[in-house]
Amino acid sequence: MLQQYRWSFILLGWFFIIFPALALGLTLMPIIPAMQEWDTITFSYVVYKVQYLSIGIGIGLMLIGIINAWPTLRWWWRTLIVLLIIIAGGMHYLSRTEASAEVMFNEPESVRRVQLDPSSAMSDTTVYLWVYLNGQAAGYPLDLVAHHHKIHDTVGGVPVLVTYCTMCHTGRVYSPLIDGKRETFRLVGANHFNAIFEDVSTGSWWYQATGECVVGPLSGKVFSDIPFIQGTVSEMQAITRARSVSAFVPDASTADKYDWSRGFAQRVGDTTQTLGKRSLVIGIDINGDSRAYPLHYLVTRSTDSLITDTINATTIVFQRPTSFTSPVTVFRDSLSSGVVIQSYREYWHSWKHFHPTTTTFKSP
Repeated sequence: MLQQYRWSFILLGWFFIIFPALALGLTLMPIIPAMQEWDTITFSYVVYKVQYLSIGIGIGLMLIGIINAWPTLRWWWRTLIVLLIIIAGGMHYLSRTEASAEVMFNEPESVRRVQLDPSSAMSDTTVYLWVYLNGQAAGYPLDLVAHHHKIHDTVGGVPVLVTYCTMCHTGRVYSPLIDGKRETFRLVGANHFNAIFEDVSTGSWWYQATGECVVGPLSGKVFSDIPFIQGTVSEMQAITRARSVSAFVPDASTADKYDWSRGFAQRVGDTTQTLGKRSLVIGIDINGDSRAYPLHYLVTRSTDSLITDTINATTIVFQRPTSFTSPVTVFRDSLSSGVVIQSYREYWHSWKHFHPTTTTFKSP
């Protein structure tokens, strides 16, 4: 009987071996971009958790088939079996190296910041994600964060998780404390064109854009937000007047791996008048009430020098950007209030997906 079904065992076993690498590559990486729009995160999570069981079953089935088939096979059939094994091994090698999000966007081996003199850095045009806590301002060059996707650090004695998703073109800063314990995260891929992080302790998966855990033992929990400013040294100083200012610098493990992301802070997406998937918007969410301010509208069509609006009974105001790369800082009530309302620069497809009830702004 085993002789009769030997090729069935070989091919079925081969499928079980390659299935995890193939399925996770297609669902967690933008190999076929359309698949990113499917809600596959639960499927991917299950496959990820049972991948070694699948591989083990596959190896067992292949061995049964090969042991029963090999003595009677001609050389070309033996060559085919060897090729199948090489292909399977190659797929798993790639899925853990060049095709792995964690390897492509490597974690810094050491997190180091150097002190800056704000007065001498006012002409610096580098765009940073700034975290200002307990009198300390820490800047993370956006191009560098775009490469790493996440940086674990401590600012003013407070643990922070600085993140950026290149497919959403948006940054977030969160507290990595989960139930009072500092957690470590790794990048596993993306769904809905948004980065997915896995916590080391429970293996749960979290969306970068919302800070929400969507699958795993911690499902339903949400990161605590930490305020941040996206802009240059001078723009940060105008808001915080920080005396202690430092900037994150790449370590030896990063070297020139992030060359592809140089200039990322200045990318402007789709600048046509229509609101397309890659059109940049300024997103604001106040207690669940969200609104998107399309940059193409603000820059090219609005004639107001100040943009004033009301979201969830809260008055917000900001200076109209004059270019697609101009920073935007949103204040409560007035520009002189000093109370900053958190805003996000983000692709429309991401903002709309994670804020399905969002409205869009147009001047009255």
